Amino acid sequence: MDIVEQVGKKLGLSREETVKNSEAIEDGLTYYWNPVRGGASLIINEKGDYLAANSSVSFDRLLEEYKKGERVRNIFSE
Repeated sequence: MDIVEQVGKKLGLSREETVKNSEAIEDGLTYYWNPVRGGASLIINEKGDYLAANSSVSFDRLLEEYKKGERVRNIFSE
């Protein structure tokens, strides 16, 4: 599985929805989100290192926590 498929699985989205609900951000990171009410979001790099959060966590907070690296996991080693 590639990153898009893994992210889609985590967020409960099809491949097409996952691509549609993504945005490249800084330093090779990509932000993905599930647009439904209460949907989760996720920031990931090209190596698969990611941090996910529920809808109560803002994008800015998620990015800040990702950069701290304390809870970042790798999507391919789970």
